Amino acid sequence: MRQYTLLKTVAAAALVIGAAGACSSAPDAAGQAGGAAQNAAGQAGGAAQDAAGQAAGAAGPKIKELVQVHPVTFTSQSAELTGQDTQTLQQVAAVQKATGATVTISTHAGYPDAAQAQQLSQQRAENIAKAMQAAGADAAKLKTQPAGNSVGQGDDALQTQISAS
Repeated sequence: MRQYTLLKTVAAAALVIGAAGACSSAPDAAGQAGGAAQNAAGQAGGAAQDAAGQAAGAAGPKIKELVQVHPVTFTSQSAELTGQDTQTLQQVAAVQKATGATVTISTHAGYPDAAQAQQLSQQRAENIAKAMQAAGADAAKLKTQPAGNSVGQGDDALQTQISAS
């Protein structure tokens, strides 16, 4: 699709340049050729943005599927990742790397004390981000949201939500 759009744009520019040769003055020809080149560049840039947006959009469902099959969970009062967690995060990192999507990591902790819960939640988010970076994910495209005990309680506090946009 992107190649077709680019070829179509180049062909249109060639037609304009060819027609410009039939113009009576060199300034007219130069102006038309310049306008055609700008139009071609704009269309090619738009096609590239569309392709990038589609790739990032495809990341969301794939990451959701990976995390549903093998959720990233923690044991109570722990921020350590299991071997299975690391494998899941490697797969998520591969999707992020391939699509350029921004990945949001939301973690929780069930401590009744809000400060303790926030600290553990932060450690969990950092460990996930580090594991994904080690697997090749772009650090600039990883967004952590440690929620402490404000969202998840009980078993829900052991779950991690990972999404892409």
